[in-house]
Amino acid sequence: MNAAKLLEQSHMMVLSTVDDFPERQWDIPGVCGNWSVKDIIAHLTSYEHLLVDVLSTLVSDAPTPYLDKFVGQQEKFNTSEVAARQYQTAQQVIDEYNETQLQSTDLLTKIPAEKITRVGTVPWNKDRCVADEINNLYAHTSEHCMQIKAFREQEPA
Repeated sequence: MNAAKLLEQSHMMVLSTVDDFPERQWDIPGVCGNWSVKDIIAHLTSYEHLLVDVLSTLVSDAPTPYLDKFVGQQEKFNTSEVAARQYQTAQQVIDEYNETQLQSTDLLTKIPAEKITRVGTVPWNKDRCVADEINNLYAHTSEHCMQIKAFREQEPA
């Protein structure tokens, strides 16, 4: 599938999953381990920032702070990025997600398709291409959205 289309579907999946999610349930832990819905969206937001950094390496020499934090330290990255947003409201977290996904979508349109599918464009795995990572992001997002949906079904309305 086209990387841009898959990225768009990933974004729409997140938005539809949390659409009308009860505000009082955003901070309840247990959706994925100890994470709440807000924590999962914070986590997905950090991966959107990571994608922005990866895409940025293909169009400019812009700084890549998320990429620098991620490479070789994925578990620490996950924990610290969720913790960095713990005092934000659910609305602030979803707003950041939306802003960052707009950046990733915009950057993706600036990169020729052949560069997106060129092996060696993923900084932490030179055997992969950015399209592979967008596929991974989609799968990762799907898994977390399924967890949110399951949590939503078990919680009283």
